[in-house]
Amino acid sequence: MDNLSKLSENLKELMAEHNLNQVMLAEKLETSRTKFSDILNAKNAPSYKTFISIIEYFNCSADFLLGLTDYPHEDVVYKPTQPFGERLREIFADSGKSQYQFIKQTKTSWSVLHSWLTGKTFPSTDNLIKLSKYFDCSVDYLLGRV
Repeated sequence: MDNLSKLSENLKELMAEHNLNQVMLAEKLETSRTKFSDILNAKNAPSYKTFISIIEYFNCSADFLLGLTDYPHEDVVYKPTQPFGERLREIFADSGKSQYQFIKQTKTSWSVLHSWLTGKTFPSTDNLIKLSKYFDCSVDYLLGRV
């Protein structure tokens, strides 16, 4: 991810506001402490599933956590994240953009797009940002949360 340090900084801010350390957060999200250590030290971006767990646990904006906005928007009631493949198909239909256009303009392979659409794989946080820019929407909208 291009801006791991911003994600790390925002996650640390959320943890401090909720009086959580990485061990406590890892336990609450049923994942390893090592995974959070790498995220907090800006060594690795969270996986899609970990990212979703974090934003849903803190009820914060995905765009905030990724450093795309300055405020966490904790007062917003977010919808549960939709299955990504279903949501991506909806966005293609609503936008009027074709999968072919997407492949050509973003240089994403057909196999990657197909895997996202069928739910076999999920986009990285970098790809969530690229998708939101391509569709000119927020990451929260992309995930079906708003």
